[in-house]
Amino acid sequence: MALHLLEDWCKGMNINPRNCILVTGVPEAFDEGAIEPILRVSTEYLSKCKMRGRMFVREEGAFAVLCELPSAVEPLQVPGTIAVEDGEWTVITTGSQPSPVPASDVAFLKKMSAFLGKEGKTLADMPGLLGLDPGVPPRESAPSPDEWVKALGQALEKVMPPHPESSPYRKLRLFSGGPTPIPGEEAFEPWLEHTTEMLQEWAVPDAEKRRRLVECLRGPALDVIRTLKLSNPGVKVKDCLEALDHAFGRTEGSDDVYCKFLNARQQKGEKVSAYIQRLEKLLQRAIMRGAVAVGQMDRTRLAQIVRGIQYQNPILLHLRLRERQDNPPSYSQLIKEVREEEERQAAGEVWEEEVTILIANETRRD
Repeated sequence: MALHLLEDWCKGMNINPRNCILVTGVPEAFDEGAIEPILRVSTEYLSKCKMRGRMFVREEGAFAVLCELPSAVEPLQVPGTIAVEDGEWTVITTGSQPSPVPASDVAFLKKMSAFLGKEGKTLADMPGLLGLDPGVPPRESAPSPDEWVKALGQALEKVMPPHPESSPYRKLRLFSGGPTPIPGEEAFEPWLEHTTEMLQEWAVPDAEKRRRLVECLRGPALDVIRTLKLSNPGVKVKDCLEALDHAFGRTEGSDDVYCKFLNARQQKGEKVSAYIQRLEKLLQRAIMRGAVAVGQMDRTRLAQIVRGIQYQNPILLHLRLRERQDNPPSYSQLIKEVREEEERQAAGEVWEEEVTILIANETRRD
């Protein structure tokens, strides 16, 4: 109704409605001379607006005010409401929707404004982001909603990297937890290990990780997560994995898991890299059970490796693992260094085996 009032009012005054805004909700007792100054100081964009008339709206019990701007109104530059002492006024433009803006659209605009603010940009910088010439005079008519959507998309493509959710990803393996495994399903322990690793690698919000986790579940396993979400719709993916572990994993407490980790030692003939990989599975399980904090993961791993590797192992000495416990490397960096050192040592052993030394006596003595 407010949009129709704006259009009809402008038509009766023979002015372009695209250059005007309609302000509704102005109290009857409000001083008429104070309306225009309040609008001008509310935002820089309205600093040149001019009040063209005031009309009482019986249905609202308040006045509606018509204001004109020097050029076509840009809807995204105009605030939807203006705060005043006794409440707020609503601002209507020809680009406004006749029905209330959906909450999802409002949330999107807030997020976009917050992002532009972090980048030191505002909506006024949009023409520059789009590669348009700011000196070009504005068009006679305001952009249509479709044009605004296209312009916003082009701007966001320039200032934002592709969202991880839109990139292709490898689906997780299936798991049902039922008495009869479904085709392609594997045992719970390997599935949990693979799933935990994949979820840690994906740089997406926790809600997206949870969606991808639910996508790979079937039968009783899916029922576990459904029940969990009934009591907590925003449950974190870590809690989902923990619930699945309680339902289908080994029945061992955090102390038992941590004890196994601490008792793991390098076996005779076992490579250091193989020992670290075996130890990592125990560490991940200890983290899942809450026996080890995620923030202490690297430090705990290296401390156990130093204890568990055979005494005076060349790799332990060459990589100075004992000396690095205060600043431990990540798992990926550590396993890379260890494997490279193993290859270097193996190449040295081959060289020693293949070199043959020939000695010839060129003197006349025995």
